Amino acid sequence: MPTDVLALLGGLTETAQDGRFLTVVATHGSCDDGPTVKALETSGSVVSSASTANTEDGPCTSELRGEKVPVKLDRPLGEGIVLDTFTGRPVPYGEWPVTAQSRS
Repeated sequence: MPTDVLALLGGLTETAQDGRFLTVVATHGSCDDGPTVKALETSGSVVSSASTANTEDGPCTSELRGEKVPVKLDRPLGEGIVLDTFTGRPVPYGEWPVTAQSRS
């Protein structure tokens, strides 16, 4: 996957007490250096986009990995919502992967 292609965010796992740091699970493959996450802050939301760094050409397994990535915000999130650029939807709160057992 080229580094300019968006990747899925797997979940919002933590918000710091001061609201200026988030921890999200970003997905990536097995033939790259891991995910990077950027945030665009608006008055009511944080739009997060994930991508992969240094993808390699050639044979690669097709597994999807999740890695926790800290995201520093310029201002506290407060009551704002965290959106995923890949899906256009709110990032689910919780660990990744979401299973039927983890939803109950």
